Amino acid sequence: MSNYKYFTQEGNKFHLKSNMSTAVVRTVVCLVIAAALYFIIPPEKKIGIWAALLFLVFGLINLLKTTKKLTIDPNTKTITHKNNALNGEVVYHFNEFENFYVLSGKYLFITLDSTAFFIFNQNGNEKRVPIVVGLFSKHPAQSAINEVTEIMGIEAN
Repeated sequence: MSNYKYFTQEGNKFHLKSNMSTAVVRTVVCLVIAAALYFIIPPEKKIGIWAALLFLVFGLINLLKTTKKLTIDPNTKTITHKNNALNGEVVYHFNEFENFYVLSGKYLFITLDSTAFFIFNQNGNEKRVPIVVGLFSKHPAQSAINEVTEIMGIEAN
C-alpha cells in the first residue's frame, strides 16, 4: 500500500484528503476581519456592514470547500466527484478521461495559484474536474497529478 500526500486509501478506493485545519483557520480569519470591520467602521457608514457581510460569505465559502469529495476507484475504473455539499455526485469513467490540465495564475513573475484538473469527454462535452489548488507554486498541482496517474495506472506525458 502506497503512502500518498493528497489521497488516502480505503480498501480499493482512494479519497482526496480534505485540509480541514486550513479551512477552519481561513474561516476564523474571515470572521475576525468581518467582526473588526463591523465594530471599527461607524454604523453611519453602511460600508462596514457590507464589508462584514462580504467577509462572512468568504468564511462560509471556505467551510463549504471542505465538503468536496473526489474518489478514485481503480477496480471499477471510475472517478466520483462532488464539488461541495450543495452539488450532487458525478461519476466519470476512465475511458472518458482525456488529459490533465494545470491552470496557473501569475502576477508579474510570481505564481499566485495553480489548479490541477482532470479533463473528461462526456458525450462530446469537455468536463473539467478540479483535483487540487496550490498557492505560490505549480508543484502541488504537479504532485497531485503524479499521484493520480499512479493510482489510475496510466502513463504521464
